[in-house]
Amino acid sequence: MKRIATLIIALLLSGVGYAQNEDVVPPTFNGGEVRFFRARLAARIKNLAVEKRYPYAELSEHVAVAFRVDTAGGISCWRFADSTSQGRDHIDIEPASAATRALVADAFESLEGEWQPARQGDRKVPYQVRLRLRLPLERIEQALNPDPLLFMGKDPRESFHPWLRKHIRYNDRFRNNAGGRVHVRFFIESDGGITIDEVVETPDEKLAKEVVRVIRNSRGKWTPRKVDGIAARMPYEMLVDFAAW
Repeated sequence: MKRIATLIIALLLSGVGYAQNEDVVPPTFNGGEVRFFRARLAARIKNLAVEKRYPYAELSEHVAVAFRVDTAGGISCWRFADSTSQGRDHIDIEPASAATRALVADAFESLEGEWQPARQGDRKVPYQVRLRLRLPLERIEQALNPDPLLFMGKDPRESFHPWLRKHIRYNDRFRNNAGGRVHVRFFIESDGGITIDEVVETPDEKLAKEVVRVIRNSRGKWTPRKVDGIAARMPYEMLVDFAAW
């Protein structure tokens, strides 16, 4: 798979300040507008996500931060904003995960540069900055894992799940006697073969055997994940909820 050399992190300026007047000139970062700082922060997040191999599976797609640029150009009151925040920091997004907070804080704290304070006429004034960030999780995953596990050439979440559902023979016999979830753990071998590990949960043994049968029939359709260019064995879990079938 083609390595994606760059990541684009979209950051949207979501508003400013507590009762900040329209005639206030916003602060600048290294002589540039707030959007310049936004671009620098995006680049720093990108580099850290790849260099320090942050766990992309644990990253939130949306996160928002707020901070105050004081009259000396210093930063204070730096915080995350979300649906649990009060006042103007309240933003209709779920609180970011711990990994996301660590990544954003790391990027923010390590970003080099200077702020020049906001001005109102000839007077320096404090200014509240609020930034909303959207992390492209799929691109981060592709950058950190350029040779992922594939099923029929696609992300298994998009291809294997519907394929398995299509091939399971869930007939009236099963519907009348079984429902609930079947949870199976298995391995995709380095040659694309399948090894069943265990059936973790099932409401009916025959239904579990049917799911296992279809999983076994998927052999040869997988492209194993590569680690340092070498195909590697990989665990996989499949959970089928027949109650919602």
